[in-house]
Amino acid sequence: MHRARLFACLIVGLFFFVATGSSVSPSSTGISSENEPAGVEPVLRLEKPRYVEGEAIRFWVGVKPKNSTVIPIELWKPCSLSITKPDGTRRVDSVGWPKDGMLGHGWSGGWGFGEEKVEPGRYLLILECSGERAPPVELTVERSEILDQIKAEFRFERDGAITRGTHVPVVLAVQNGSQAIIRFPQRGAMMEGVSLRIVRKEPASQSALFFPWEKLSNSSVMPDTYTWDVASEVPSVVLQPGEHFEQRFLLEDAYAFDRLGEYEISFGTVLSVLVGEKNGPFGDLCPIRLPVTASTKFLLSNAE
Repeated sequence: MHRARLFACLIVGLFFFVATGSSVSPSSTGISSENEPAGVEPVLRLEKPRYVEGEAIRFWVGVKPKNSTVIPIELWKPCSLSITKPDGTRRVDSVGWPKDGMLGHGWSGGWGFGEEKVEPGRYLLILECSGERAPPVELTVERSEILDQIKAEFRFERDGAITRGTHVPVVLAVQNGSQAIIRFPQRGAMMEGVSLRIVRKEPASQSALFFPWEKLSNSSVMPDTYTWDVASEVPSVVLQPGEHFEQRFLLEDAYAFDRLGEYEISFGTVLSVLVGEKNGPFGDLCPIRLPVTASTKFLLSNAE
């Protein structure tokens, strides 16, 4: 039986950091024209006005220089993100800095709620970095029938007993059951890839990887959010009401079994879906980031 579930490679808070800013001469590092101390300014922004229950929620966190063109290295410390839930309970996430890039000029990255179940209601977000706070942001999650009308799944066309030479096709299928046109980036465009997780029973091991990018679509257009303004420039799948889409992958293109035994293989991706038109009834909810995951088990043997 194929089981849909989220797994580590598809954590909805997966970072996508971008270092920003222009070059600066060493003599100007940390110096402000107003002679005020150089500092850091936290940045917190939503991806859209409203979110849908059941989607992979993403918003953006980051920093930029304050009173200077660069952020002093002594302020490159983890930020804290406070999330107050609709029921009044609160959690605090530690937001670390990226590992590379021009960090002194600032950075931004995607964040979310991870695997925590998200209920409809209003969430209050507060980002603090080195004693500085970004203005609080209110994130609204609501129920919508649209996620019941767009069906997406991974389908393993082989499972169970296999040998090393067995082809294992895996199909991504999307059905538009809504009354609106839907659009989403092709896999590989805008870094929307396909994740794999491999768990071997004995000897126990697990690994996570991405389906080879060269076997997916690619594009030089790299906005951080898929919107109607960029959809025509990004390689996209467009489905009219009632239309169906399928894309076929081969497991062996991404992973080769290293020894005999029992395995569980998971495939996953997130579709950034635009529903209808920019000024339509779903405009403020888009893009809706639809998580798609599935897993199945294999028994690799030498038997023919």
